[in-house]
Amino acid sequence: MGESGFVHTFLPGRVVFGAGTLDQVAGEVELLGVRRALVVATRSARDAADVVEVELGDRFAGRIDGVAQHVPTEVAEAARDKAREIGADGIVAIGGGSAIGLAKAVALTTGPASGPVGGLTSGAVGGASGGVVIVAVPTTYAGSEMTPVWGETAGGSKTTGTDLRVLPRVVVYDPVLSQHLPKKVTAASVANAIAHCVEAVWTPKADPITETTAVEGLRVLTVGLNQILSDPIDLDARSNLLYGACLGGSALATAGTGLHHKLCHLLGGTYNLPHAETHAAVLPQVAHFNAPAVPRAKARLEEALQTDELAGGLFDLFAAAGVSTSLRELGLSREQAEEAARAFQPTANPIPVTEELVEEILTRAWAGTRPGSPEPGSREV
Repeated sequence: MGESGFVHTFLPGRVVFGAGTLDQVAGEVELLGVRRALVVATRSARDAADVVEVELGDRFAGRIDGVAQHVPTEVAEAARDKAREIGADGIVAIGGGSAIGLAKAVALTTGPASGPVGGLTSGAVGGASGGVVIVAVPTTYAGSEMTPVWGETAGGSKTTGTDLRVLPRVVVYDPVLSQHLPKKVTAASVANAIAHCVEAVWTPKADPITETTAVEGLRVLTVGLNQILSDPIDLDARSNLLYGACLGGSALATAGTGLHHKLCHLLGGTYNLPHAETHAAVLPQVAHFNAPAVPRAKARLEEALQTDELAGGLFDLFAAAGVSTSLRELGLSREQAEEAARAFQPTANPIPVTEELVEEILTRAWAGTRPGSPEPGSREV
């Protein structure tokens, strides 16, 4: 491709993919040498957790049912106390991003701190130096199971970071577990995964490998979502969506987050907006301004999405899938949108991040304006 040079970090990890692979979780736990496993599960994944609990046998040490989005500090502290109390050296997280996020919150406080994620020369890698290891069994399409990104919310403020201690050592993808996920929940979760793919092409650490991974992720997520809209329990469609989530999470794990994710974390942590739906409202607006600055990636993403305009195509896909594209519909007031724009701290981005830019993005996301449809006083690109 004539690339002038780049640095790409491949993160360590193992993926087990396929229908029925839930039955392999206990074996993967054993391969990791885990002796006392804590099972963390969302309520919707209770049946799957029951299966894993039985199959773990003597390695099962305790369980946490029920989690909360954005990982409130009090929930994280209770989970850490539980892990210490039972002497857990491993966690099996079953569910969506909230379950995996809680497992990460526990792993973050065990073992020595890791070095920079861009270099694997220091610190613990998923428990390699005595920390708690994670086996993730995702039942939605958040993609956080592939990343060393953690988040925790306290006092109306969400703190995020990256640390190799929270990177799951094994991810088990069983499409059967998400086969009956409601269509509305599915579509919102896919919007989250798509946000990983799109943002991974324009962060400062993006490279040709993350770009190629992200483009393929967007392609297969688009195919899978369209399949689901006509046949919600199609197992091939569910497999496509998990595969796409895996690719999107993998791309973002290396490329890191940027303007879009930082905006979503600010909105979610401060105003308790639903995480996945917030992505659907904000991403088309961020893409409208950022994508022209990365023309090659923009063209590749548009081909994957089967559209001639990335931002508008994203908006139309989410709208067709029934996902809200308006922050107002999610419960954010106009005043809160303006407040968030003033509070946002500038970040590295393909175009300069000014308060004016952030205010326009959030104003359009609040109103649910389709990119390309000008509003009075807006600055089109």
